[in-house]
Amino acid sequence: MTINDAGPYIKKIWKEKIPAKLKIFLWLVANNAILARDNLCRRKWNGDPSCLFCDSNESVSHLLFQCSMAKAVWAIVAYCLGASNVPRSFDQCWTWCEKWLPFGEKIHAIGITAICWAIWKTRNSVCFEGIVVTSPITTIY
Repeated sequence: MTINDAGPYIKKIWKEKIPAKLKIFLWLVANNAILARDNLCRRKWNGDPSCLFCDSNESVSHLLFQCSMAKAVWAIVAYCLGASNVPRSFDQCWTWCEKWLPFGEKIHAIGITAICWAIWKTRNSVCFEGIVVTSPITTIY
């Protein structure tokens, strides 16, 4: 797979001044390849495929955009930007940034990275450390 295979915005990720591990993380998100529970099940993992924040099955898109926790995180960010909607997918979050931050192109990739990484790290804290998250503010904070 080449950089161009992951979508039109993936080049922006590689050009940004963000840590390499975050660039790789977003590339994996763009390619639906982070180890969300649906991807683990495809690798013969026998665990519970349920999202740790709700009752739906966990997939990359669900975890980062469609889960009630993710929607709440995006809604808080949207409120701060004066946006009237939230992105529902990785591809959509780029056009969402372009609409609500039209003059902030230099921070689109950094912002998307920060939000997705915060959700991912919160999920991992719940999964591996037994942390209890009672509010999406915890993820943002």
